[in-house]
Amino acid sequence: MAAKQRPSAGLETRVGALSLSLMLAGGIIAPLRFVLNKIAVDGGGAPFAFAFWPMLFAGTVLLGVAILRGEMPRLKFTYIRAYLAVGIFAMGAPMAVLTFLADKLPQGLISMVVILAPTLTYFFAILLGVDRLKLLSIAGLAAGLGGILVIVLPDVSLPEPDMVWWLLLALLAPLLLGLGNVLTALVRPPMMPPTVFAAGMLLAAAALLLPIMAASGQFYFFAGADPGVNWNFLYATLLNAIFYVLFLEIVRLSGPVFFSQMNYLSVAAGFGWGMILFGERYSLYVWGGTALMAMSVLLLTLGARAKK
Repeated sequence: MAAKQRPSAGLETRVGALSLSLMLAGGIIAPLRFVLNKIAVDGGGAPFAFAFWPMLFAGTVLLGVAILRGEMPRLKFTYIRAYLAVGIFAMGAPMAVLTFLADKLPQGLISMVVILAPTLTYFFAILLGVDRLKLLSIAGLAAGLGGILVIVLPDVSLPEPDMVWWLLLALLAPLLLGLGNVLTALVRPPMMPPTVFAAGMLLAAAALLLPIMAASGQFYFFAGADPGVNWNFLYATLLNAIFYVLFLEIVRLSGPVFFSQMNYLSVAAGFGWGMILFGERYSLYVWGGTALMAMSVLLLTLGARAKK
């Protein structure tokens, strides 16, 4: 029996360099979506509309790409269930929370809470029996909880003490993301092309946000609106489409564990954008809590790599 041919060292190096470059780009782009959200809301844009339209446009773009590639979306029950479950819990609901809080919390803190998503993913995976508890997992969950407490408990940790209630509400976003990530493993059909899946869950998220946008009185049309806000919608749409293409390509090249490292870059970039664009400054408690959350992700990643 012939031995399986391994990729050449040069090819592996090129693939690794490409994956790293894509991850750096994704880490910078990911928090920019929330920056544009904050700029649009501060300029009078409707928060839920800003969540809805980029989701709809990006989903439509990726659907077109999938069709051009001959990957026709299926409308079987198992596919529709996957679109809805992941689109609502991993995209639509978390985005609704974060867009609502765009003008209530500093940009850096909004980026910071998202880093808890991998921690809460492991929590739900253990709770639902998808993964089993390991020593590194326990340490990672403890570090994540410690990071939250370091930021929430001291009165002087946040720019304004009343922000603690908005921060607690923001924790719904990584909670929903974590549940959505586990649902992805449970309900995604094994042969579903990633581009079709991304398009389906983006459009499902838009379907969730449409009635929320209408019920909140934030039904936004582009005609006659402020041109600056309209341009922010366009930029956010492009960033959403680019981000999910990067996501799919990184996972294809190097797998989901490598992609999870982007959380560190996203948080660092989120703090950087907040400091550069909005003049935000953070207490030592925020930096310490963020470091604990980053340690949580690292421990959980190492736990996932450990032999079972």
